[in-house]
Amino acid sequence: MRTMVFLSLILALLIPTALSYDAAYDRVDANKVLADDTLFRSYIDCFLDRKPCTAEFSEEFKKILPEVIKEACAKCSEPQKKNVRKIVKALYEKYPDDAIQFTEKYDPKREYETAFAAFVAEE
Repeated sequence: MRTMVFLSLILALLIPTALSYDAAYDRVDANKVLADDTLFRSYIDCFLDRKPCTAEFSEEFKKILPEVIKEACAKCSEPQKKNVRKIVKALYEKYPDDAIQFTEKYDPKREYETAFAAFVAEE
């Protein structure tokens, strides 16, 4: 019986982590990133392998980006979803050429484009 309780406790601790991204990402201020073109470019350049990832969480974001796109942000919290939508929309508006490169890098076969675009268009 103790083994079952112990295993249940372990699963309860592990499953939320596996089904969501770090809550620390909720604190990223997308408005601040978008207001500072140098900062925004640093994220873009990191994600496109042009420059080292030096901005807050940029290395971590780069690692999870393929999954975020593939799963249309399914593991994102509400604040993370809001930020992803805002950043992606700004990328396409301000830097359409980089947006194309972004798609070529992270979804070269365009397998996830429809679902991800639908996610971004949500309010």
